[in-house]
Amino acid sequence: MVNPFRCKLLHKKASLAVLSDERQAPLFTMDEQAAVAAHVPWTRVVEERRTTHQGSSVDLLPFIAARREQLVLKPNDDYGGKGIVLGWTVDDSTWQQAITTARAEPYIVQERVDLPAEPFPAWIGGSLQLADRMLDTAPFLVDGVTVSGCLTRIATDPLLNVTAGGGSNVPTFLVEER
Repeated sequence: MVNPFRCKLLHKKASLAVLSDERQAPLFTMDEQAAVAAHVPWTRVVEERRTTHQGSSVDLLPFIAARREQLVLKPNDDYGGKGIVLGWTVDDSTWQQAITTARAEPYIVQERVDLPAEPFPAWIGGSLQLADRMLDTAPFLVDGVTVSGCLTRIATDPLLNVTAGGGSNVPTFLVEER
């Protein structure tokens, strides 16, 4: 089975910038803009430009440099956690180098999203232990209405990427009374 070429668009992280960038707002209705604002983190393609952040005009590159603790840099067209830099996990020097890379290659900058943590059982050192794990869920929707399943990832590493060794996929069950 082969996916159609239109699936590639969803692989590009800049698609989130298209949704949340104020330059694209006229493409969407007011209801669509509200849905994007509620569910898509602030995302921009890394480039020299002015943009808005929380209603204020900012010069993007100095803004990125000054907001390391609140931002993530991601390559536009990569996967498996490769090239992602979580600003709050690195020092200023590493962040500045990441910005240099992001200016030379297609990258996006995205506002940090705090992930919830819950206790999960793990077999550690020969015994069962409960330990907090960050949790990320991605529901599967049918016609945008019915949840038919869910991809769930848990991790102790904030990158939360299974391919990069930062987590695990776990089964998710919808338990309903019969």
